[in-house]
Amino acid sequence: MKQPAPLNSPRFLVAVFVTVCFGLLAAVFNADAQTARQIPTFQVDPSWPQLPETWILGASAGIAADSSGNVWFIHRPGSVTERKACCRPAPVVMQFDPAGKLLQSWNGPGEGYQWPLENDEHGIYVDYKNNIWIAGRGANGASENQLLKFDNKGKFLLQIGRRAAGNDSNNTERLGQPADMAVYPRTNEVFVADGYGNRRVGVFDADTGVYKRHWGAYGNKPDDGAPKAARYQGPGDPQFNQVHHLRISNDGLVYVADRLNRRIQVFRADGTFVKEAFIRRDSKENAGTVSSLAFSADPQQNFLYVADQTENQILILDRQTFEELGTVGRLGRYAGQFVSPHNIATDAQGNLYVGEDVGGQRVQRFVFKGLAARR
Repeated sequence: MKQPAPLNSPRFLVAVFVTVCFGLLAAVFNADAQTARQIPTFQVDPSWPQLPETWILGASAGIAADSSGNVWFIHRPGSVTERKACCRPAPVVMQFDPAGKLLQSWNGPGEGYQWPLENDEHGIYVDYKNNIWIAGRGANGASENQLLKFDNKGKFLLQIGRRAAGNDSNNTERLGQPADMAVYPRTNEVFVADGYGNRRVGVFDADTGVYKRHWGAYGNKPDDGAPKAARYQGPGDPQFNQVHHLRISNDGLVYVADRLNRRIQVFRADGTFVKEAFIRRDSKENAGTVSSLAFSADPQQNFLYVADQTENQILILDRQTFEELGTVGRLGRYAGQFVSPHNIATDAQGNLYVGEDVGGQRVQRFVFKGLAARR
C-alpha cells in the first residue's frame, strides 16, 4: 500500500498550497457572481402595433395587458392636430394581439354612463375577470370625476363617481379627477389613484362600487388645503402631490406613483404604510419622475419598472431595495426612444409596453430578451 506523504514533505506542502489557491479563487468567483447583478434586457419591436393607415394616435392615456397577452391602449383623440383628408384620429380604446394586430376598437359615449369629455381620458386597466376599467381625469375644468367599467367587448357595467362633482379627498361618494386604477383579486376591490384633484388612494367594491376606505401619504388622512410645493431634499411631503398611478404586487402590496413628489410609496391593502423611495428627486422638471409603474413577469416580481417622464427613460429598479439597476431608452423620436413616456405595462412574457404623451403620441413594444449582467 502506498504510504501518505509526511506532513513536512514537499509533496504534501504543494498539495496544501494548491488547495488553498483553488479555495481563494472559488471565493473570488462567487463574490463576482454576487456583485454582477443580472437585470432584464429588452429589444424594441419597430413594427408593433399595426394600425390602419388612416388612423393617427393622440397622447397616450393608458396601457394594460390582459391574461391572454393582448394589449389594451387608450389615447386622447382630441389631442390629434393633424386632421387632414387622408386621416382621422383612432378610436379611443383599442385592443391588439401580441403580434400587434388590431382585434377591436370602440368609443363612447353610450347609454347609462358618462363618457369622459374630449382630452379627459386617463388610464386603462384589465382586471382578473377581463373587465376593462377607464378613468376620467378632468382636464376640462376639473369636471371628470368618474371611473367606468366595461366587459371586454365594450358593454357598460359600472360607473363610480359622477361628472362635475368637485374635489374632496375625504368624501366617501365622490372621486376627484382619478388618474388610474387596479383591481385586487383577493378582495375584489378596485384601488383608485384618485390624484389629479384629490390627494388619496380610494378603495371601492369592484362589482357594486360601494366605498370601502381611503388614505393619503404615509397612510394618513389627506388634507386638500396643504401646500403642493415640490421638496427636493429633507423629509417627504406629508401629503400626496398627484397620485398618478398604482399597481398591486403578487405579495399584496400597493405601489403608488406620487408623481410630482418624485417618489413611490408602498402600502398594505388596508392602507398601512410600509416604505417609500424617492426617484431622481433632484429633477427640477414639472413632469415628475414617477409617472407609471409595472412589475417584471417573474413570480417574485424582482424588478420594478418606472416611467420617468422627466428624463424620458424607463428605469429598472430592484423591487425590494429600489436601487436603480438600469434604464431603457432615452429622449428621441426613433424606435426605442421616448418623448414623454406616460404609461407602461408588462405582459406575462415580460415584454414591456410604453405609451407616450403629448410630443410622442405613440405606443411601443419592447421584447423581453432575458437577464444579462449589469453594465
